[in-house]
Amino acid sequence: MQEAIEVLSWPELSLPHGLLADTRIAPNALVRSAAFSTLEYAGGAQRPEIAAEPLSLAAIKPYVIVQVAGLRLSQSDADLFFWLLSRVYRGGAPKGDAPAFFKRAEALAALGRKRGGKTDLLLEDSLQRLSGAVFAYEIPGTVGRTKLLSCVERFDGGENPYDYKVTVAGDVAPLLDDSEWLVLNGKIREQLASDPLARGLYAFYASHQSAFPMLPDTLKGLMGRESMQDSKWRNALVNALAKVRSATGWVQCELVSAGPLTGKIVVQKGIHRRRGRATSSKVLKPVHNETESCSPPVRAESQ
Repeated sequence: MQEAIEVLSWPELSLPHGLLADTRIAPNALVRSAAFSTLEYAGGAQRPEIAAEPLSLAAIKPYVIVQVAGLRLSQSDADLFFWLLSRVYRGGAPKGDAPAFFKRAEALAALGRKRGGKTDLLLEDSLQRLSGAVFAYEIPGTVGRTKLLSCVERFDGGENPYDYKVTVAGDVAPLLDDSEWLVLNGKIREQLASDPLARGLYAFYASHQSAFPMLPDTLKGLMGRESMQDSKWRNALVNALAKVRSATGWVQCELVSAGPLTGKIVVQKGIHRRRGRATSSKVLKPVHNETESCSPPVRAESQ
């Protein structure tokens, strides 16, 4: 008798407006942790590689994220992974490992990047990093371990209708269970392309309906910038928050410099009424490796 093979089940995602071209699906645990650093490692900067010692990453409780193998990932890797995850959901929830077929030019266009030798190479490098990185995680109700991509196949030449077959690992599926996901606006990510910190901040705050004010040091680890000099961090933070506010149109997104909340980051998205009043929904309190926990993410496109 042939042994039955367990096929991991991917959750159905409720998308009121369907899976739009600019829809980016992101696991809650990965945007509320330092899984994707906001350091871009451009030029000759060396990416840390996790080999003998696992790297415990800053994360909001109740999430625990540990990278156990591979090179550290960045926001450019996040852009690609969120696009791939959205793509495998085009035909509904996949079964088991989830393949995506695409042309190189198609992927670059979706990510807002121009085609060329350098960008082709960067795409290939990012795919290899995503397939080499291994994470152990704890999320509500689940303890697991996974790669992000289980296979990357490249097809050069010939008459193939695609250049890549990339498979999102089936063990990623539990990261989306029980509403542990959110939708990001790809166009906003593209507007913030020049600033990886702004992209990380946008994803983090988009996963909250609203958030209590927090200190810059709390956010520093979550953005993967623990080693950054404090003065440089504050300058980068102020600039990035301003870019996020400009791109999203959020009511407030700043490091407050006067009043009772001086020195804290305040982000209010809100919904403007015709008379100019703003309303907000349930308050979620982000913390950094402390005792409180956050509620499930928003499952609607953030503007």
